[in-house]
Amino acid sequence: MTDVITTITYHPREQKSAVLQHWNEYPASCKGLSLQMAELDSGDYDLGGGVVVERKSATDFTLAIMDKRLFSEVGKLKSSYDQVIYIVEGDIYGGRFHTDPVVIREAIAWMAVMQSVPLVPSPSEGFTAEILYTMAHQAQHGMGHPVVMRNGKPFDPVNGQRYLVEGLPGVNEVMAKALLNHFGGAAAVFAADVEALAQVPGVSPQAAARMRKVLDAKWTKAA
Repeated sequence: MTDVITTITYHPREQKSAVLQHWNEYPASCKGLSLQMAELDSGDYDLGGGVVVERKSATDFTLAIMDKRLFSEVGKLKSSYDQVIYIVEGDIYGGRFHTDPVVIREAIAWMAVMQSVPLVPSPSEGFTAEILYTMAHQAQHGMGHPVVMRNGKPFDPVNGQRYLVEGLPGVNEVMAKALLNHFGGAAAVFAADVEALAQVPGVSPQAAARMRKVLDAKWTKAA
């Protein structure tokens, strides 16, 4: 990684965490890192590029499943950011609270499959600090080398349109189908304004604004 500036904004509750302590003690492992503290509406770390991270201990994650707090929490995060990531520290299945492993698996599957929210396991706060920095660097500056964004491009019109719409920020297969069903085609989806996009079930005004922002952005010539 080059020494470009990579900014991470953290919630005040993380100010005394071992994650920030790690960054302060090992600056060589996070070159160019710039930290900012702000009262984030949701999430613990804003990594830029529409990416937010919710950090939890294994115990807190298990409790969030037990009291069903997890589901509304994910919804709130997704309404504000394009990409939501959970980092869970410790053994999810070995906590001191007895929870049916099936319930935990179902919650993780729901996050990954239904909500497109990945869960990143972490063995320690130090590892969390390192992966957060790497994620932020990639969110803001990319990989540093060419990467194929998506493979297996379909040639038929039906799947091709869904493929195009799924390329919009925060749009998964379910939302792409809802958009196409509502507007009748990919061209109409891309032409719709924020108000029209927000009329589609499952599309919040914030999500609609993020789609429109990408569609209206000017292309910067690449080398």
